[in-house]
Amino acid sequence: MNSNDQQNSVQNDTVRIYRAVGVDEFSSIIRTRQFTVLENGLHVKCFGMDFAETLDFANRDFNVDVVATFEVTINENTLKRIGDFTHVDPYIFKSGTVEIQDVNLTEFNRETLSVIHKR
Repeated sequence: MNSNDQQNSVQNDTVRIYRAVGVDEFSSIIRTRQFTVLENGLHVKCFGMDFAETLDFANRDFNVDVVATFEVTINENTLKRIGDFTHVDPYIFKSGTVEIQDVNLTEFNRETLSVIHKR
């Protein structure tokens, strides 16, 4: 494999991340296929690195407003560049989390390869 092939291979590596959402965010994502800051919403989007862990989080008693979970596929290098991998709630998210700040949502949405409604 030459250096160009290696570079393309690295550029094409993708990762899947997962987000549990409430009704308003669900409607927004279905309508636009993008993640946005909703009125009176948080200015950060937190994603789990594992579907089962995100589903476990969504099903907790304190998450009464969660109605759906989405899977996002994105280029791994992009996510590493714009994401904050500070581990949120390691008790539930053993595989880790990534947060996307509102200032990075435009790039995040542009670089997202797919958004799939999982549950």
